[in-house]
Amino acid sequence: MEKKEENLYELFQKYSYTELKQLFKEAKTKDEQDFYMTLANMVLQKKQEEVIGE
Repeated sequence: MEKKEENLYELFQKYSYTELKQLFKEAKTKDEQDFYMTLANMVLQKKQEEVIGE
């Protein structure tokens, strides 16, 4: 579990929203699509928080 969380954090730091949306489009399974969409939304939310200063 710890390794999986580390990978999630690395992906969160590594990819932009646009890149994650592209990975979503290329995903072969619904689970992969859900994963990339969730991660993309997390990145988008972080960017919005940075803009508003939260």
